[in-house]
Amino acid sequence: MSDVKEATEWLSHIMNVVHDGMLVIQEEDIIIVNDHFANMVGYDEDTLMDMDFEHLVDTLSRRHNEAAIEALSTGDNPTKFNTRLKTKEGDILHVEINPTVITIGDGPAVLAAVRDITRQIALEEAVTQLEQRFASLYDLSPVPYITLNSDGVINQVNQATEELLGCSADGIIGSNLGDFLADIPDSEEYDPSAAIISEVLRGKNVEGIELELKHCEGRSVWVSVSSRSLNPESERPAEIGLTAVQITRRRNAEQKLREESERANLYFELMTSDLNIILQSVLFALEDLKLSLKMTDREMALIRDSSWNLRRAARLIVNMGVLLSLDSAPPESNKVNLRSHIRRATLEVGRDFEGKTLKFESDIPEEGYDVTGHAFLHNVFFNILHNSMTYDDKEPVEIAVRAELQDFGREVKLEFEDKGPGIEDVQKQHIFRRTHDVNSQIVGKGLGLTVADRYISHLGGRIWVEDVVKGNPSAGSKFVVILTKWQDKAELPEITFYKSDHCVFCGPVFDTLSLILIELGISKSAVNVINIDDPSAGVSEDDLPALPTIQMGDEQLTGFLSEEDLRTGVMRLLMTAAR
Repeated sequence: MSDVKEATEWLSHIMNVVHDGMLVIQEEDIIIVNDHFANMVGYDEDTLMDMDFEHLVDTLSRRHNEAAIEALSTGDNPTKFNTRLKTKEGDILHVEINPTVITIGDGPAVLAAVRDITRQIALEEAVTQLEQRFASLYDLSPVPYITLNSDGVINQVNQATEELLGCSADGIIGSNLGDFLADIPDSEEYDPSAAIISEVLRGKNVEGIELELKHCEGRSVWVSVSSRSLNPESERPAEIGLTAVQITRRRNAEQKLREESERANLYFELMTSDLNIILQSVLFALEDLKLSLKMTDREMALIRDSSWNLRRAARLIVNMGVLLSLDSAPPESNKVNLRSHIRRATLEVGRDFEGKTLKFESDIPEEGYDVTGHAFLHNVFFNILHNSMTYDDKEPVEIAVRAELQDFGREVKLEFEDKGPGIEDVQKQHIFRRTHDVNSQIVGKGLGLTVADRYISHLGGRIWVEDVVKGNPSAGSKFVVILTKWQDKAELPEITFYKSDHCVFCGPVFDTLSLILIELGISKSAVNVINIDDPSAGVSEDDLPALPTIQMGDEQLTGFLSEEDLRTGVMRLLMTAAR
């Protein structure tokens, strides 16, 4: 065997071990190919032998890569290049050719590694299309989007951001986000944008923070900001994404509503206060007339009726105030004793009816029942008893209250039974609610039972009316009240909330924490709020890791906190207290 043939066979054997396509070109003809290359182009090895390599190249690529193909065929300084080959079946392959000049026999030859990169090219094209599509979506998105670096410098904005701020991209990019914040008073050395960036750099996602920005024309623009790291896997994120949804119209509407509400509350307080003073003056005058003048029975009856109606008017004004305040500032629930509140209600009802006597019976034990209530629970019982006294013409008016535990001792059921004219079935569903539907209104009945229903609903209880004798309303009415029996809870360690008036996160975090505590039945008094702006607080911002700082037992939470963060912290505190 000649040396050339032996070298050729040895090279062919080595080439077949390689997973890439391999071929040897000498004097412009293919003299050796491996199986992988033959399979790649779909020809058998015998067909490929002595074939001009150029015949395998796609027509367009021959012209485009003419110089590189010529160098590959002649062995004159060939270099790595990409081109397209055409298979026997007519398919196009994208390949990367990496040539090396070798010597076979007495002459030079080119050993070329041919790698199929068709899939890679397809993926790159898909990525390019996705990038172009994302760029289009980014720019056409109606939501303003800003990309920042870790120093808060703006790197990129979309068209919506330009419209939001009233500036071109050239005027925004390169500026610090803080440059577009509304002017901060000199007394407040605080930058909300820096606080947001600091939280993101700590690995947190910031959501729903409301900021006031400056439009390039000088007006204010309110936005709801959410921000997160664009490369969260990095220890210190290099890029931060920020969306800013405009909420100017909502903020303006809220401000106007707040002003109107404050004005309405002022008018209502002035009206009720002045009306009550007037009513009390008239009542005093009538009482004085009763004592100082000799009057006929008819005149005394007129004064008595007038006093009664004046007291009704005063109660109506008070009840209106209760209904308006229950939604915005409901009384705090706590442990109360039923017996003491019912006793107070009976005494006040007895004083309100001069010409009637209340005969009251109760089977509530001397120690009473402790229920979940508040300081105004007696008003519920007063209004029930007052309703019975008003519409029962008998003398005396007999009312009995029965109490029992139910639901395995978790609830207290109260039944107030009278022997009055009763309440027709068609009225039972409306008696506790004065609706806007004129046809269903019970005119002239006041707001007492409506207040009772709202108080009981706020406490998580239930109230309704039924007949003492089923199907016979004239035998009297039975008012049923269900209240939750008080259960002593594990004492919760105090939660300390450190805040500042200029902290952008403090308000939203405190509101979320308050809602969680209400949902779990925990009094807001469990939170000790310390405003570090107050010199007497004894704590400065330098003493705290971030604002807000919440101390929950041994655990400390800082900065922007999501609902999940706060809920988890409160639950851990409850479990610790339970131990």
